Amino acid sequence: MYLSDLLDAKSIVHENRVLTREQIYTTLVERICKHNRLPVCGSALVDLIMERDQESSTAYPTGIAIPHIRMDNFEDTLVAMAFLQNPIDYEGTKVHWICLIITDKSSSNLYLNLVASLLKISKDTALMSSLMTATDGIHVLQRFKALEIPIKKELTLSDIMITDVVSIRPDARLSELSAMICSRNLSFVPVVDENGIYLGEVNILRLLKVGVPDYLMMLDNISFLRSYEPLEKLFEQEDLLRVRDIMNPDEEFLREDTSIPEAVFEMIQHHKRFYSVVDSTGKLAGVVTAMDIFRKVIKA
Repeated sequence: MYLSDLLDAKSIVHENRVLTREQIYTTLVERICKHNRLPVCGSALVDLIMERDQESSTAYPTGIAIPHIRMDNFEDTLVAMAFLQNPIDYEGTKVHWICLIITDKSSSNLYLNLVASLLKISKDTALMSSLMTATDGIHVLQRFKALEIPIKKELTLSDIMITDVVSIRPDARLSELSAMICSRNLSFVPVVDENGIYLGEVNILRLLKVGVPDYLMMLDNISFLRSYEPLEKLFEQEDLLRVRDIMNPDEEFLREDTSIPEAVFEMIQHHKRFYSVVDSTGKLAGVVTAMDIFRKVIKA
């Protein structure tokens, strides 16, 4: 199956106006419902799509949003597209291409493979430029047909990982690390060298451990301890110790082409809720969390 097999030129729009997310969804729903019979249509369907968006963001770092609705009593997969000259803000992500997918509740695999294909397209800047400047839906469909883009690639971490990554150098002081963790609400930070090469990670527990004297770690129970005094050691050490002193060097990482099931397996096996993702050159490419997988794959 090719991507073009799921597209209808009548459900592809190019929009130059400044519109809200709901207005764009309304336009796409009108296009779909005009040429297809669905169990729910009109404003009721738009409301369902908006509610789904509130559960978790449907936007991806490459500027594409893929809202999705699974319907009862519906046995088809429909796709509508909007190319926006004026991008819409999705929780901090500027989206210029919206792909609305409506499918039945039993087509999870098709949906995930379709998402993978759309994400791959969104990373191709030359192709996206061509699609954005197409005159109408007919020309977009013709370009997709000519490319023969198959819907068969499985999702990998490169499709869902966070690429705008906050990292830290090993020579940074713990006070800098503390400020970074606090201001950005982080639970871990990848450690890289001056060239972006991944060296390991440092997490909130490693930082807190600085404030716990060694003798306490040798006890089985410290329920008797009520004073905050032992943890004051952390304040004393913040400007003396460096990240290299407490980091986990050569911490396990995942590759960009790691499959979603493999990533879940590694997280469960190693009791880790997050992983750094490293490219073939050893540089930090992104991070992925269990919540990313849950929201973007499971809840999708």
